[in-house]
Amino acid sequence: MSSLAKSRTLIVFDVDGTLLDANIVDNDCFDQAFQEETGVALTATIWEQFKEVTAQAIVHQALGDDWPEIESVKTRVKDSFFSKLRESYDQYPASIRSFEGASGLVSHLKASPDFVVAIATGCWRETAQFKLNAAGFDIIDVPFACASDCYGRAEIISLAVERAGGSLDQAVYVGDGVWDLRATRQLGIPFIGVGRKIETLRKAGAQYTLENLNEADLVGILKQIQN
Repeated sequence: MSSLAKSRTLIVFDVDGTLLDANIVDNDCFDQAFQEETGVALTATIWEQFKEVTAQAIVHQALGDDWPEIESVKTRVKDSFFSKLRESYDQYPASIRSFEGASGLVSHLKASPDFVVAIATGCWRETAQFKLNAAGFDIIDVPFACASDCYGRAEIISLAVERAGGSLDQAVYVGDGVWDLRATRQLGIPFIGVGRKIETLRKAGAQYTLENLNEADLVGILKQIQN
């Protein structure tokens, strides 16, 4: 891919909790699939111990790398999760939806000469793309990296930047989790916090946050970051 013009800002978006609202069905389907395939329940205590919150990392951290045939187990969990997610969506289409204005924002930023859009998510490719399509996002030609590519979130973000033809000094990450903030600190790039956990992000030290993900406010924060 050709290199990104230095005058353009690369906006890398997280998916769940940032662009789309699917956390309840997503978490329920993942937990069910994981327990059915491994016999291990993902309790709140286990979740609190995770250092990396990506689909691939969760499997490894919850089971340990010495778990027999860990790669096979990971595939079975992924396939079961995807199946349950599709079944839930077929029954309740409203369980996966764009946050208000988010799909239009992505489309408009894609068309802008000032910005490049990429996606970096801790989901597996199949599940992330399914949710984005179900929520009405046009992700054709959007550089994309996910937990199918890399173990850790910082690696995923770096790969999305690379696939967009940009560099980290052009990138800004938009996410909703403390793990997103942590990954951007590892990479040394700006972070914009959005979603339902704004106060948690602020307490964790997020300098830039948005109550609502809209173009005017997003561009305003980008100007603050660049000045």
